[in-house]
Amino acid sequence: MVKKVVQGRARTDFATAVQRIFSVLESGEPYTLNKLSRESKLNFRTVKKVIEFIQKTQRTFLEKAVEVSSTSDNMTIIRIRDRSGLAFYPDNIQKLIIKTSYYPTASREEEILVYLLMVNAIDINKAVSIPGDTKLRELIEAEHVAETAGGRYYLTSDGQMIARGAVELYPELKSITSTKEPW
Repeated sequence: MVKKVVQGRARTDFATAVQRIFSVLESGEPYTLNKLSRESKLNFRTVKKVIEFIQKTQRTFLEKAVEVSSTSDNMTIIRIRDRSGLAFYPDNIQKLIIKTSYYPTASREEEILVYLLMVNAIDINKAVSIPGDTKLRELIEAEHVAETAGGRYYLTSDGQMIARGAVELYPELKSITSTKEPW
């Protein structure tokens, strides 16, 4: 907490004031500005300014999103973008919409990829035996799965990425090794 003494009074910086008010409001109870001022031990005018700031930014972030990214030369890039389409919704809702609209159930290929991921068949040394079929051949042709000379299979780096995405979209596939094998 940063306090500055001005004319014999200690002043709380704005960021600390925002944090204090949020910690008081976390209880979910309703507060008047006066009560919030007492509970947070902040000046009434400071509380009023913080609440106005929160209201304005809350409206902004319903429609906009702040993106913060780092470049390879250690620069930080910050920008505000409009939320539109699926980006308007939180990540968990986006995934739910995509899953129910386009991919309600996992494909056989995804089941095979996730199975290989769950048994940790992620390189040639950890390859496993599974029955070959047309779907497995398609995965090999797409370079998502690789086959060893001994007829064992493992995920390529692309296959691992796809399998992880499938697990995110279909978390129920995590149990694929304990309940059934995908063939």
